[in-house]
Order: sequence, then C-alpha cells, then structure tokens
Amino acid sequence: MARVDVMINGRTYPVACGDGQEDRVREMARYVEGRVAEIKTVAGSASDTHLLVMAALLLADELADSRAAEARAGGGGDRDGEVAAAIGRLAGRMEAIAARLERA
Repeated sequence: MARVDVMINGRTYPVACGDGQEDRVREMARYVEGRVAEIKTVAGSASDTHLLVMAALLLADELADSRAAEARAGGGGDRDGEVAAAIGRLAGRMEAIAARLERA
C-alpha cells in the first residue's frame, strides 16, 4: 500500500492508496483543492471541516448530475457500483480528516 501526502487548504494530509495510484490521488486532491478555493471565495472564513463538508457536497452534486446525464444518454449500469464505491471511500477519508481536524 502506497502513501501520498496531499495539500488541501494549506494543510498536508497523508492518504493511503493502492500502489501505482499515487498520481491519481494527487490529481483528485488538486481538484478538491480547486473546489475548496472556489468555496472560500464565496464562504469567506470557514473552518477546514466546514470547507471540506461543502466541497464534499459539491462533488456529490457533480456526481449526481453526471449520473443523471449518463442515465438520460442510456449509459450507466455497471459503472454506478464502481462510482458509488469510490465515493464511499472518499467520504470515509474525508470523515477521518474532519475528525483529525476537530481534535487538533
């Protein structure tokens, strides 16, 4: 199992991932960082936990829109389970990060 340090909102977080998935995790972290930066421009000063929750909600909204578009186009099916599993893993990681932030 590999470990990657990612930076979101000026904080570094260690993330475990499968071997060979390090670049993908970094790419996803950059995307989340971008969403957090967008939220900060609107929300102003919010706690790290609040920013991560809002980012998670935005990502979930994007996923829902993507699923709806795919369903309208006649796609979906097998991929839904994979996406749901990935979102579940991401949610677990975000909850762990939020818990660490609350303890800090």
